[in-house]
Amino acid sequence: MLCSWERKVEQRHRSAQAIDGARPTGRVVVPPSSRCQRTRRKEVRPVHHDDDSNRRQELALCRYQIISPYIALDPPHGRRRQVLEELAAKSWTRPDGAPLHVAAETLRSWIRRYRCDGLDGLKDKARAQRGIQVLTPEQLETVIALKREVPERSLDRIIQIAEQTQLVEPDVLRRSTVHRVLQREGISGRPASVSDRKDLDRFEALAPNDLWQSDMLQGPWLPDPARPGKSRRAYLYAFIDDHSRMLLHGRFSFKGDLPALELVFRRCLQKYGKCKRVYYDNGKVYRSGHMRHIVATVGIEGITFTQAHRPMGHGKIEAFNRLTRNAFLAELKASKITTLDALNEAFLAFMDVDYNRRVHGETGQEPQARWRADIERVEYIDERKLELAFRWRERRTPDKAGLFSLLGTRYQVGPLLAKRRIDVYFDPEDLSEVEVHHDGDFVERCLPFEVQPHRRPRPKIDEPSEPRHGTVKPVADWLGHLVEQRREALLPIADHADDANARRRADDDALVALLSERLDAHVFDEATARDFLRRYGPFDPQRAAAVLDEVLRDDRSDHHVHVYLDALREALR
Repeated sequence: MLCSWERKVEQRHRSAQAIDGARPTGRVVVPPSSRCQRTRRKEVRPVHHDDDSNRRQELALCRYQIISPYIALDPPHGRRRQVLEELAAKSWTRPDGAPLHVAAETLRSWIRRYRCDGLDGLKDKARAQRGIQVLTPEQLETVIALKREVPERSLDRIIQIAEQTQLVEPDVLRRSTVHRVLQREGISGRPASVSDRKDLDRFEALAPNDLWQSDMLQGPWLPDPARPGKSRRAYLYAFIDDHSRMLLHGRFSFKGDLPALELVFRRCLQKYGKCKRVYYDNGKVYRSGHMRHIVATVGIEGITFTQAHRPMGHGKIEAFNRLTRNAFLAELKASKITTLDALNEAFLAFMDVDYNRRVHGETGQEPQARWRADIERVEYIDERKLELAFRWRERRTPDKAGLFSLLGTRYQVGPLLAKRRIDVYFDPEDLSEVEVHHDGDFVERCLPFEVQPHRRPRPKIDEPSEPRHGTVKPVADWLGHLVEQRREALLPIADHADDANARRRADDDALVALLSERLDAHVFDEATARDFLRRYGPFDPQRAAAVLDEVLRDDRSDHHVHVYLDALREALR
């Protein structure tokens, strides 16, 4: 049952739609989730439209960023309208960079759709007829000219004039399309956003993992292993916890690209669990669609970016960058570090031995001790969920032999997928195994069919006998000292990926033992069974036992082992 104010909101919303000539979009109410499936229309999904799919994904991530403060706050009944109106009063940015203003009732609809269907609920429906709403250059010029001619013209009036004067054919212009065109030209008539310079007070998250900050720092020049005699700059990505100031993880790389950032972010989530919010630099890498996809998939409640040319709110990570320059990078002059691996080992030693165990001047506590004070609040993420969030996707069409290439490595799929469009999911840092999906369903895993090195071999670099900075031996190699301390006192960190691999190996061993026990000895082949499990597993041993018992009850146990393996795959897929 709808309460009185919800019925009024629904009535006003439908009345406004009738006046504007818009199609009804369904009831706009705050969920209960019990009505989600009943009120959602079935979404029409095109088979293969990469550009439109990417556009809808970008728009869904943009909408999630807008509603994430409401999702995180979860206001009580008395404050919901107030929070929605506060969010509606703000100016947001579309994926294409254009400003965006959203009505409170639209926000309510997005929240309901997200709670019903997750990130997919925020995607627009695929258009049944492609391209009919794309305006030609002449139509764009007509819309802009009509607005500039009389700036007071509304969207509906522009559409009406264009159609009635036969400047544009009927049913071509849409309000949303016209609005985007005018916004892009800066003549939409909406008030310009006012720069907010009033809030420069200090702030601090209430508890560990409430907020993480990250930034990129330019590092030192090192010998380039791919080009002897040349140098290459290293870049540092680092994450710190806002409440404790603890350095969660950091890593130097020669490429300040997306895979380098994601590797650091993934390690932070593995070691220290899930955070509530992330506060990022305004750089292109942080704003990438895949980073926002990771945040939404893992379940992080909010993502915030610094304003362009105004990083004052990013003060903690900026202060850490200054400390890194003065306390770490400056010490490289007195060290023997010449490789990227040695640089990263020294930075981890600086993190574990010095920075995280030194009393912070602002909090009066060691960052590590301050973070561990509320360790019971930490929520760790399942490794399989992390794997799904961080993996990349590429579209491929195998040839008639089932072969396809990915980043210089060739793989082979089964004959049923030859000449078919497939989705390949992979870790860009580990191409030893990829997952193949078809029409949205998992099919199999593939190992490299023919590995071709796509990087030139690294030449051997001789260690200099004397320090590379000058001819005077340094008084103290402090970074080398930290590395030795870390090596002596290093404690093993629980690796959730190893735990997940161990569980899978145990399941595979149990299923192999089950097949060995139930099948005749002359038909059981352990190598075939393990290759099948690597390619299509894992399977639950208890469910597999039930399926195998049912198959053997109706048939013999001396068929070829593939007969029973295919039966397991069909029943448990």
